[in-house]
Amino acid sequence: MRLPPQPDLDWSDESAPRATAFGDVYFSREGGLAESDAVFLAGCGLPDAWAAKTSFAVCELGFGTGLNVLALWRAWKKTRLPHAHLHICSIEAFPLGGTDAQRALRQFPEVEELAVQLLQRWPVRAYAPQRLWFEEDGLSLTLFVGEAEQVLAGLEGRFDAWLLDGFAPARNPAMWGAETFAQIARLSAPDARLATFTVAGDVRRGLESVGFAVDKKPGFGAKRERLEARRTASADASPPRTIYPYAASHLRRVAILGAGIAGAACAHALGQRGVETIVLEAEPGLGAGGSGNPAGLVMPRLDRGGVLSQFHIAAYLHAVDAYEALGVFERTGVEQRAAGERDSEALADLIADPPLPDDWFAGLGPAAALHKRAGLVRPQRAIEAMLKRAQLICESPVETLERTDGGWVLRAPDKRALLKADAVVLACGASLARFEPARFLPIELSRGQIEWGKGNSPPHAITRGSYAAPYEGGVLFGATFDKANDDQPPQPDEDSRRRNLAALAELAPEIAAGLDVATLTSRAALRATTPDRAPIAGLLPEADAWLAQYAALAHGGRIDASAAPPAHDGVYVIGGLGARGLTLAPMLGEIIAAEMFGEPPLLPQAARDALHPARFLHRALKRR
Repeated sequence: MRLPPQPDLDWSDESAPRATAFGDVYFSREGGLAESDAVFLAGCGLPDAWAAKTSFAVCELGFGTGLNVLALWRAWKKTRLPHAHLHICSIEAFPLGGTDAQRALRQFPEVEELAVQLLQRWPVRAYAPQRLWFEEDGLSLTLFVGEAEQVLAGLEGRFDAWLLDGFAPARNPAMWGAETFAQIARLSAPDARLATFTVAGDVRRGLESVGFAVDKKPGFGAKRERLEARRTASADASPPRTIYPYAASHLRRVAILGAGIAGAACAHALGQRGVETIVLEAEPGLGAGGSGNPAGLVMPRLDRGGVLSQFHIAAYLHAVDAYEALGVFERTGVEQRAAGERDSEALADLIADPPLPDDWFAGLGPAAALHKRAGLVRPQRAIEAMLKRAQLICESPVETLERTDGGWVLRAPDKRALLKADAVVLACGASLARFEPARFLPIELSRGQIEWGKGNSPPHAITRGSYAAPYEGGVLFGATFDKANDDQPPQPDEDSRRRNLAALAELAPEIAAGLDVATLTSRAALRATTPDRAPIAGLLPEADAWLAQYAALAHGGRIDASAAPPAHDGVYVIGGLGARGLTLAPMLGEIIAAEMFGEPPLLPQAARDALHPARFLHRALKRR
């Protein structure tokens, strides 16, 4: 099944909903919120443990009703340092629906205000990581859906505290196995704290075997005892599980090159973290490239498998949440029609076994589906909203990056120093490979032209290779895909308009028939894509040194995985977003910002590697 299973709930006791499959309650009848405070917060030494920290990471096994998150949130609001951030990651195999969560949380008026905020953005039931920022309180919540052992095995990072709140070990043994404890140890910061309600012998011995000192403490309610544990062994010193460069820094100023949707998304994510962000744009204004189109679609790419299948769903959910929060999203719905026999088979399979719940995705027959929550974004509005906390400097082309002590100097074509920053994000679209350190990136360019004008608006957007969308009381449609020979801004042409009109007539003849051709406006722009059609996001490797360090890979030889992968420390890349820039950019910006600060990752390591710029160097070695 592509959808996570929903729990079957027994509400015979309104004060303690029970999961019938596990025969266990979600929280204590004696008071769920008091239980969270006594067992989990006090068990991890909170809030004292975060008192002097500007960043603190908690991982919870068993999201359930979200009650522990609300308890953490309440304590954090009262005690956090200014500008500090709390990152909560939670894992749930059987996600509750928002209606059930609301019913469960109704009995805790002490956290009603926080519960309303959480319920308004309740995570979607999908196998896709979802991060919700509550910026006013400096808190992020990331929900991973799946079995704890599998989710943890895919993650990297360090957590300061662990809340083990799954159903009881006797009823849910899969969550409490030896491999889960090994992963907890691997992902624990030195001196990490852990708390759980159970004192089962297997749990105590399992935690002790991976380097935790375990103590029994007085329990809560009907439970006589509970466990507290502290990591005593040093953090796992085994070699890293990737040869792609990742690094965390303490940054005060970040420069972003490019004021398109990719650069704006990075600026927005950094702004949520209180970082001084300066965006330099070579052109006189915003939207010189593809981000200058008047509107574009936000819709998912649904794959039937592959390492990035969850990423594409997660990026879509993240984009809708981000644009709705910014007030720039127009929920039109998008009808996806199959193009060809193979596409029909794939879409029929997805309709029969959907990866999103029915309030997001529904079949419209054997070869069409409706993305109910998809819609339209006007890039200019989105970019302006994302750049509100950043300093924008237009007509500031950057020619070179020069490494200095503690940062980078950005120089103009005449060699003038424009500014110095702790880190730099290359988000310059079609011009990305102009920078010498990024020349190895196989950026491919295509030219796309769109049209818009007066006529009959479709009831929702429609796609089948080409697309048509309601816009300004008329219709916006396109787009062409033509190979570009250089990175110079293209101009609209009549041949592209003719092809777009023909495509519209085939896609939606009733819309084409009512189109007022005399009112049409055209715009052409370049898209930057990659050979594998996946975007690029991550720390920029130092290509020559990387190839030399891992040259043995070309011959199947052994390499020293403990040596740090060579990188241009502090230089990040976001690019190759192709025709899906509006959908992909918000999550990619969040991924880069989280990586910069060493925060818990939003994606499993395999997916992060599949987006990393070093993947092209790795493939080049394999081909030798």
